[in-house]
Amino acid sequence: MHTLFELDVRLREIEPPIWRTVEVPGSSTLEDVHFAIQVAMGWTNSHLHSFEIGQTSYGMADIDDTGDLELEDERKFRLEDLAATGASFEYLYDFGDSWHHDVTVKKVTSVSKPPRPRCTAGARSCPPEDCGGTGGYANVLRTIADPKHEDHADMVQWVGDFQPERFAVPKAGRDLREQMEEFRDLADDDGMDDIETDEVLDLPKPLVKAVLALEPMQRASLGALIAGSLADELMELRSVVGQLAAKMREQRKPARAGRRRARS
Repeated sequence: MHTLFELDVRLREIEPPIWRTVEVPGSSTLEDVHFAIQVAMGWTNSHLHSFEIGQTSYGMADIDDTGDLELEDERKFRLEDLAATGASFEYLYDFGDSWHHDVTVKKVTSVSKPPRPRCTAGARSCPPEDCGGTGGYANVLRTIADPKHEDHADMVQWVGDFQPERFAVPKAGRDLREQMEEFRDLADDDGMDDIETDEVLDLPKPLVKAVLALEPMQRASLGALIAGSLADELMELRSVVGQLAAKMREQRKPARAGRRRARS
């Protein structure tokens, strides 16, 4: 027999709530649960994460960027050994934006066949990555909802086709396995092993060799750190561009008014 865990996953401090119902085998490691939550929620697995179960923290124990955190290796622990029906624990994604997820085990059932990870229900779209946590997300919602906001056009362009209320799954649920494996493959091998050092732009060769010498997950962490830094710079640039655009609009107003008076 096998066990099937039904998890209620919801982002903390957001109303109306953003939540998902996720089914995973009880034999899943916490790393498996991490990938399942990433896919079901709509995250991109671009940042560090951790679990807080009881008094113990679990996560990517082989990543130096976790700093002073004392993390147990999430790959060595199975969900069914750590939680039961009614248990709750925390899943934290992105140590910068700090997306706290409350995870509750709603039900544990015994099944004859190995269950597959699925998302069976949920509500509302996942926030955009690197938007600044719950406070930044609230600002995103205000800005895209107000066409008169000075940053509206820039924000709409940045979030792309993001629609806050959009979420749907098939009646049979969404199978998470394929995208979970894609995330796992990227974590195990981010594709840099086959790159020749002289093919990587025009960077100093010692720097390129040092990066290629890192473990795959360390390289992924470095990439996430750089991406986060670039995102911050992009937000600052967008603010500057918005201010310049506003000044240009103010400068053009008298000219337009003059032309209207000349035609009247």
